[in-house]
Amino acid sequence: MSRETIAVAILAAGLLMAGSSQASSAVMETPHLVASDATGRLSNDQLKSLADQAQAMLGRILAFWSADPGVDRLEKIRVVFDEPRREVYSSVFYWGKQDGKRVRIVQVFKSEGAPQMMAHKLTSAVFPQKDKLIRNTMGILTEAQVGNPLTFPMCGFSSDEWVLVLLALKSSIPLNELGPDHDSWGMKDAGGGKLSIVDKARQHKAYAETGSFANYLYKTYGIDKIKRLQRLSQEKDRPWQEVFGTSLQELEANWLTQLKASGKTRDENVAMLAKLFEGNPGTACSEAQKLAPRRQ
Repeated sequence: MSRETIAVAILAAGLLMAGSSQASSAVMETPHLVASDATGRLSNDQLKSLADQAQAMLGRILAFWSADPGVDRLEKIRVVFDEPRREVYSSVFYWGKQDGKRVRIVQVFKSEGAPQMMAHKLTSAVFPQKDKLIRNTMGILTEAQVGNPLTFPMCGFSSDEWVLVLLALKSSIPLNELGPDHDSWGMKDAGGGKLSIVDKARQHKAYAETGSFANYLYKTYGIDKIKRLQRLSQEKDRPWQEVFGTSLQELEANWLTQLKASGKTRDENVAMLAKLFEGNPGTACSEAQKLAPRRQ
């Protein structure tokens, strides 16, 4: 055991003895997670509550996907609770190192109420995937099904409604233009979970389209097909044809045809969201969250 590990253990024991009102540097373990406090201000009771909340979320994710958490192969997922960055409440997944081993880390920038994007990023930890389109297909779908509806890119509404906005504004992005890395999504990756947004409008378009497309795949083909896409894509480049029996372009055309057919029932929300997006894509999500019904 390293000196640093011993020091943390001693400090944690001291905090536990001192009572739960004090900030905790301890870690809290659940069956599949190791939760820690990056703020230095959470009490032990608060950290335990957040760890239990994250474990419950992971349980819903595993049930939805009929999946294994990968603890035997990859150790427990590390969940780090942190302060919001620039008032943005979100989560990120990345690979870190501990004791010379690669470990899965989900960093949660906590807000009041349910964390945002935690279901998405825990899904990325359960199904590590190098291709951002396939990774987000699974993550955004999971967030919509078992997570927080206020999470980006839904922002309290639905990915379908945001895509109808993009179609009305004639500003959608063809799915084949969304590459496996961050650049084509309007983002940059500095490593260690440090992502920056260089084109907010493109980022929102890309995420909303992926979420809506994922919902189409789920309803049309079922969850097992999406899991097969994830599995085969570890060794093959986007095997859409092999999994779904048709190309990405044909899947996209069918998705958009079906989405447009349902558009009339969403006109009021689409008109409102279009005004927000046209006014300022950078604030459209936060403004939509204020208008959305509280459904967490």
